[in-house]
Amino acid sequence: MPDIISFLAVPAAAGAAWGGVKVGLNGARQSIAQIERIVNRLDEKVDSHGERLASVEAETANLKERIADVRK
Repeated sequence: MPDIISFLAVPAAAGAAWGGVKVGLNGARQSIAQIERIVNRLDEKVDSHGERLASVEAETANLKERIADVRK
């Protein structure tokens, strides 16, 4: 009887370990998906800031040209 119990303990431990790994992988997948969403939002914000900066730089260049023309 003790032999049967010891034989059952090994598969039970392996099953529990596999269950723990599977839960851990699911948690990692969720974390990776959340990180991906955050990175995508940040990428969109960086793009919009870049566009605004380019617009401000172009306007600054135009104003500098106007000032130079007025001073002539």
